[in-house]
Amino acid sequence: MTEEKKTVVTFAQLSKLITNDLTTNSQKSALTTKYTYDMVLRFLDNPVTSQKQLRQLSRYLYNTSSNYKRLVDYFSSMLRFDYVVEPYDLDLEKIKIDTFKKQYNTILKQLETMNLPHELSRVLTTSFKEDVFYGYEHQTDESYFIQKIDPDFCQISSIEDGVFNYSFDFSYFDAHKSSLRKYPQEFIEKYAVYLKDRSNNRWQEIDSKKSICFKINEDVEYPYPPFSNLFESLFDIDETKKQRKVKNKMDNYMILTQKIPIKSDEADAFLINMDTAMDFHNLAMNALPDEVGLVTSPMEIEAIKLERKNTDVDTVAQAERDFYNAAGVSQFLFNSDKASASGLAKSIITDEQIVFRCLQQFERWINRKLKQISKTYKFKIKFLETTRNNYKDVQDSLLKAAQYGMPVKMALASTYGLSPSSMVNMTFLENEILDLPKKLIPLSSSHTQSGDTSNGAPTVSDEEISESGEQTRENEGNVRE
Repeated sequence: MTEEKKTVVTFAQLSKLITNDLTTNSQKSALTTKYTYDMVLRFLDNPVTSQKQLRQLSRYLYNTSSNYKRLVDYFSSMLRFDYVVEPYDLDLEKIKIDTFKKQYNTILKQLETMNLPHELSRVLTTSFKEDVFYGYEHQTDESYFIQKIDPDFCQISSIEDGVFNYSFDFSYFDAHKSSLRKYPQEFIEKYAVYLKDRSNNRWQEIDSKKSICFKINEDVEYPYPPFSNLFESLFDIDETKKQRKVKNKMDNYMILTQKIPIKSDEADAFLINMDTAMDFHNLAMNALPDEVGLVTSPMEIEAIKLERKNTDVDTVAQAERDFYNAAGVSQFLFNSDKASASGLAKSIITDEQIVFRCLQQFERWINRKLKQISKTYKFKIKFLETTRNNYKDVQDSLLKAAQYGMPVKMALASTYGLSPSSMVNMTFLENEILDLPKKLIPLSSSHTQSGDTSNGAPTVSDEEISESGEQTRENEGNVRE
């Protein structure tokens, strides 16, 4: 190889070294290590045949993307699952009080044992990730839990009393025989049926008295993760973060060039050969910090600083805004910059409508169970539309209704965290056993007795105040000297 060709090759290699140095460890991320943008688009284009892949992708994003995890947790943890138990279809002329009380208490005990807030929150977390939750109930007189069944071997098979039922693929145990003992007796018995006729008994429906099948997207026949439309946005956020890393690194990057001596009266006549030049180049590179690059060149020595303009837009912030806009929720819920209480309240009301639909589905599932254990008198559960954001408003509404004699005492107690069973038992304990109404005397003050209004009008709540009023409050515009 001639000296001229060798020089050209060497400079090309140096250029490649600089490029690699700038991008080292900045183009990799937890997301793109396992999935590519094209893979995600292919899954989304074929949701029916890609059910398993979309489910796995959603789980993966939940573990690797803080944006996605917070969105799923936001919706799945919003509900309080406050409830009351209502009798229905009563013949008021023929009620036997003692029998009624006994059967009512049986229903209360059943619901108390189920520990609905905890179990249903788990169901919602899975459902907002995967769309469908398949489960099996385990219950004794004093305990209850729902075992999650592998969704890759389940499919919705029927609707009973407005509630989904599912079938299980018992060929699962052909490769997981050691796991069979972890499943309920029904699965063991039906696996034995499958072994007798594998072709006809592969899919068998699970007993509806013990199963639970919950689906977020009821209007779509196949499983489809509720936030699948955000997968592309998550890749956009990931890509902009990588670009920002490169740009930030370039902001602090400097390139030095060192001149190779050359005869002034003869073109391309180097005074030292390229091997020697490269030896000195490598020695210099070893002495330089990572933020400084070096180019060996016959040109004049010059320092090059790679800097961006200060007017650059924060593309990561823009990508995250696009993500929450696509999700239909306010970004202010997760980042309080420039947030107003009134704007947030209106956004949350919209989000609550999504989880209230989930409550209706849970109601129908539990009421199907209560029909199975009801006897002479019939009872049903009624979930209150309370969330961790609006329960105080619901309390105020129920208090006003109670003042007009409406039968809402049990509902009001529920908003204070008392289940119907707790309400009955605590009322008996305080009134009959401890006689607290006679022993506890409410405190009084001159302010409450005289109706003193010297402190001015009552403070408007954060949900009712306007944005201009909120600004006045923050600036203490109404404070008197």
